[in-house]
Amino acid sequence: MKFGSIVFAGLMLAVGVVYETMALNMPRGNLAYPGPGLFPMIIGAFMIAMALGCLVQDFLPPKKSDAAANALIPKEEPAAEEERNFMKTFQLIALMIAYILALKPVGFPIAICIFLALAIRIFGYRKWLPALAMAAVITVVSYMSFVIWLAVPLPMGILEDILG
Repeated sequence: MKFGSIVFAGLMLAVGVVYETMALNMPRGNLAYPGPGLFPMIIGAFMIAMALGCLVQDFLPPKKSDAAANALIPKEEPAAEEERNFMKTFQLIALMIAYILALKPVGFPIAICIFLALAIRIFGYRKWLPALAMAAVITVVSYMSFVIWLAVPLPMGILEDILG
């Protein structure tokens, strides 16, 4: 049981409860005609569920199989691990800046798909085909959710010229 992990999960739970309370005061509408409070309400519920899951996991004793599996993994020096985490953070920040700059001219579907594929690679997934497939599925779900279902006017960029 790690104290820092418990404190962080507790803080996220508190933030989730406050966020959900604020979201419940907004008009939700229904699934056919969602109001401005529907999406925040869903996000708040997910925040609360994830924080509770992390708290439960922190209080449960570790499994013996987890301890045995961790013993087989070679330990890396803390400095090397810290440098690798710094590089991942720097790469992700640079990728987000590139996404922001490319969003309007390239368009939401292409920009988000490229962003997601590269972000998946940065976080350690080494095979291109599954990374691209995951990015494509998330892009389609995002497009269907925001552009079609919620009617959010996202920039289409070069696709607008191609599709008319």
